[in-house]
Amino acid sequence: MLSKFSALVKDALFFLNAPICYYCYVILFLLLLFSCGSENHSAEQPLGVAPKLIEEPPLTLFDLTTLLEGNHPLVAKEVTAQFDHTFKQTKQYKAYLFKDVLDYFLAQLEEDWVKSADPAKILVTYECEDGYNATMTLKNALSQDSYLAFTDLSSEEAAWTGKLAAKMSPFYLVWENIPYEDKRFVWPFGLSKLKLTPYEVAYQAILPEVNMAGFQLFEQNCLKCHSLNKVGGLMGPEFNYPKNILEYWEEEDIWAFINNPKSYRYSSKMPPIKHLERSEFDQIMAYLEELGSKEIKIN
Repeated sequence: MLSKFSALVKDALFFLNAPICYYCYVILFLLLLFSCGSENHSAEQPLGVAPKLIEEPPLTLFDLTTLLEGNHPLVAKEVTAQFDHTFKQTKQYKAYLFKDVLDYFLAQLEEDWVKSADPAKILVTYECEDGYNATMTLKNALSQDSYLAFTDLSSEEAAWTGKLAAKMSPFYLVWENIPYEDKRFVWPFGLSKLKLTPYEVAYQAILPEVNMAGFQLFEQNCLKCHSLNKVGGLMGPEFNYPKNILEYWEEEDIWAFINNPKSYRYSSKMPPIKHLERSEFDQIMAYLEELGSKEIKIN
C-alpha cells in the first residue's frame, strides 16, 4: 500500500516539474477530444438541409382485419369480377361493398373530417401486407362499385385457403366491370388497412412545381411499389431519399430494366412494364430530376 502511494507521489512530482511542452500536449489532447465529440454529434443530424420540414400528415386509419371477427352489421355479397386484373379471367367472390365498409368505419369516428371534405381532395391508400400501397382519390374510389373480397367462391366456401391464403388474405379489392386495359382502378390483394389523408398534405413532400404530368404518371405506374421521400409503397426501393435514383442509374438502363427486369436481376419480382410509352417515361424522368434537385428535410 505504501509503495503504491510513493509511486503516485513520484508521478505527481514528475508532472509538476515537467517541461512546458508536456502541458501543451495535454491541452492539445483535450481540444482534439472535444472536437471529435462535436463531429460525432453533427454526424447524427438528419440528412439534407431543407427550406421546410415535412411533417407527418393528418390521417384516418382503419384496420380492416377487425371485419373478420364478424362483430359488425355488414352483409357479404356474391360478386362477379368480369375482368379480374390479377387472375385474368372472370371470377366470383364473397365480399363486402367498399362503400358500406367505409360508411361503417366513418360512423365510429367522433371527429369526421372526411364527410366535410371534397372527395377529389382525399387520398385513399390501400395498405397491403407485403408493402404494396395502392392509392386513389376517394372520388375515383367511389365512382364505381368496388368490393373487399375474402373468399374465392370458385374454390372455397368460407375464406382464403391453400396458396391463396398467404397471397390474398385478408382482403382483395375487386371491381365488377373494369376492362383489363383500364389502369385507373387498383386491385390490391393482401389488403389489411385503409388510410384516408388530405391529398395535398399526403403528397406535399413529392409534389412538383413544373413536371406535374410526370408526377401523375409516376403516381399511376410506380408509387404503389416505390416510395419518394418516404411517400409510397415499400415493395421496391426508395427513389429519392437520401439519394435520387438518377445519381446512380442511367436513364437508358432504367428504361431497359422496366421493360425486362430479369435481364438485369434474375430474381427480380418486378413485372415488365409494357404499356408505358417512351414519351411518358421521359416525363417521369423529368419529374424525378426535378425532385432530386430540391433540398428537403424529412422526419
